[in-house]
Amino acid sequence: MLPGEILVARLSGGATIVRFQEEKNGRVAVLLGRNKVARVPAERVMLATGVLAGEAGRFEEFCDSAKEVSGEIDLTEVWDVLTDEQEESSLADLADLYWPASPGAVELTGLLLCLERSSDLFASDGAKYRPRTRDDLEALLARRRREAKNARDAQDLVEALSAGGLPDAMSNHQRSLIEILEGYAVHGEELPRRQAARELVQASSPQTRDLQRACFEMLVTAGVFDPDEFLDLRRAGIRTDFPAQVLGEARAASGAATRGPEREDLTHLDTFTIDDEETVDRDDALSLEMRESGYRLGVHIADAAALVPREGAVDREADRRMSSLYLPERTIPMLPDDLTRGAGSLDPGEERMGVSLLADLTEEGEVTSWRVVRSTIRSAAALSYEQVDALLQSDGPRRATIEGLHRLAEALRRKREERGAINLDQPEMNVKVRETGEIEVSLRDRSSPGNQMVAELMILCNSLLARYCWENGLPAVYRSQRRPDLSGLPDVSTVDERAAPIMNRFNTARRMQAARVSTKPMAHDGLGVSAYLQATSPLRRYPDLVVQRQVGGFLASGKLAYAPAEVESVAQRAELQTREMSGIEAGRKRYWFLKYLEGSRMGGADPSTGSGQALSTGPGQALSTGPGQDLFEAVVLDAGGRRTALLELLEFPFRCRAELPRSVAAGEIVTLRLQGVDLWRRVGLFVHAP
Repeated sequence: MLPGEILVARLSGGATIVRFQEEKNGRVAVLLGRNKVARVPAERVMLATGVLAGEAGRFEEFCDSAKEVSGEIDLTEVWDVLTDEQEESSLADLADLYWPASPGAVELTGLLLCLERSSDLFASDGAKYRPRTRDDLEALLARRRREAKNARDAQDLVEALSAGGLPDAMSNHQRSLIEILEGYAVHGEELPRRQAARELVQASSPQTRDLQRACFEMLVTAGVFDPDEFLDLRRAGIRTDFPAQVLGEARAASGAATRGPEREDLTHLDTFTIDDEETVDRDDALSLEMRESGYRLGVHIADAAALVPREGAVDREADRRMSSLYLPERTIPMLPDDLTRGAGSLDPGEERMGVSLLADLTEEGEVTSWRVVRSTIRSAAALSYEQVDALLQSDGPRRATIEGLHRLAEALRRKREERGAINLDQPEMNVKVRETGEIEVSLRDRSSPGNQMVAELMILCNSLLARYCWENGLPAVYRSQRRPDLSGLPDVSTVDERAAPIMNRFNTARRMQAARVSTKPMAHDGLGVSAYLQATSPLRRYPDLVVQRQVGGFLASGKLAYAPAEVESVAQRAELQTREMSGIEAGRKRYWFLKYLEGSRMGGADPSTGSGQALSTGPGQALSTGPGQDLFEAVVLDAGGRRTALLELLEFPFRCRAELPRSVAAGEIVTLRLQGVDLWRRVGLFVHAP
């Protein structure tokens, strides 16, 4: 090769006409255009034409001529001659077949460009060209037609989405693209096919910066997603319905016999349930008998284990779900309705199978004796927490029993506190979304007599069942918590009396360690008990069902239902899944509460009604901004260390962040104005309003 010789080299853009400059150490320097130089391996030189560029304009003239020749070449007849023999040919061989007379450098270059531009008829290994078979060519052309149609479908979809809708008749490819967009709205950059989704979103919304959010908004506008679509459910892979096999097995199990020689008949006891007013899965009940020496307490748990055969379809599904999921707009149960609302629910007047703890206690809360039995029970009434609180203030059925349970619970609580228990009594905010779309927000006072009474008796039951498992060598899912160091807590005696309990709870909770799950019993110092497990909600939590199956099986046969390794597996999976589900529940409650504030407090509705009308805005809508319609008082929990302070509203147990003057300290009460709500990020835009 001589300096200035015209070559064809394979560059990043494919076959390119260049000029030779020099060769050094196996690499060839070539000129692109007037001044740009590229250095490529020598093997990338595809053709040396023998033509020198010479004076200015000769190179451009050669390029134009070669490209013109390339555009006129049709190799169909050549391919038709060669394809049946399937022999490889060189560039020169193909040129001799195509042109009757000997081709020149321009023709060879044009043919090379043609072969590189359109590889439909011939496949190349770099130096030789093999004609494709007729079947291969037909398959290739069919694929190209399909790709062209898919490209048109994608463009039509982009145009429809840009206009806020979908194509009138969706093709299969368009449906697959919508599925990719749905996946991107849910998983964002974690989606394997995220690049295809990003390209579609950018084509439909070229100015957007947050592509995942824009994708969601686009799908909401097109009617693919509901404005309040709960993406966390999809992200976590939580199934909202039950397979037919699970429903069938649950329906068959709901007719199980309630009596038998192995069950103790406790239907004579005055047994009743205490739950929230809207509870439909009643899985625990209470009874109390007054005795000369004190009380005989009965805590009766629905025997879900007797209704759910181990390793059956229902059990496998419950194991996968791990617990019921309680959302403001719906409940996603762990077990089908035939069990949770039917045979497993301790409804008034219905005979049910149970596992009962019968404990004799003194008035001071000392347990003198206790036993666990498989039982048959019949609830006589379903009470709400509010009804229990009212009975403690006025006459009514079971007042004496309720008062006795209340006194007993107070004694048990005092004993736990003497052992170091920490009772925070954090108020709970309930958020409900009705079928009409109305959002209702209410507060549940966990320090109310009814709430404290039930909580105390369940703690006693769970701690005694933990002791039962421990003493009988039954592997179980225990919960423990180390005692926190509460020395040096900030003094809240000087802060506003409304802020003091909130600050106390906040400062104490920061010192507390998370509860641990294990198959070995250890002290739960937060509750002030030597061993603890959860077994009182087998319709709602899978570990409770496992413990109940272990206890019930031992009572019936003296044998273990689960080996230690099996319980360990449940414990480990439960710890991870329940933490994830708690986060999902908290995030969804936050979403609907912010939407309630947006509708009732920013929109000028009367906040005294306690509810706000659900609006059409969803999590993909842009941030709502405007003058605040209401003000909120909030306690400053943490004023330093970050650009914004952490606060808790006085009106609701809801935490937020806002910028405050540096002079504001923790424990102070400030006034905030809600200026906007971003439902996509689940953030309320609060500003200081002195």
